Amino acid sequence: MSDYTAVIHGMLIDGTGTTPVADSVVLVCDTVVEAVGAFGALEIPPEAVCIDATGKTVMPGLIEGN
Repeated sequence: MSDYTAVIHGMLIDGTGTTPVADSVVLVCDTVVEAVGAFGALEIPPEAVCIDATGKTVMPGLIEGN
């Protein structure tokens, strides 16, 4: 079984130069970023632990964690 974590409602900057996403989801499965996008556009698994990042900036992949 996989462990999901969803970082929700943060300002997403993905490092590609696209416009930041103000109300976002970063979905992590085990240790891998599986999906990013606007809140409501991505399905969050019901078993996911949700972390509220309201008022914060989220930059997945900026630092290699492994």
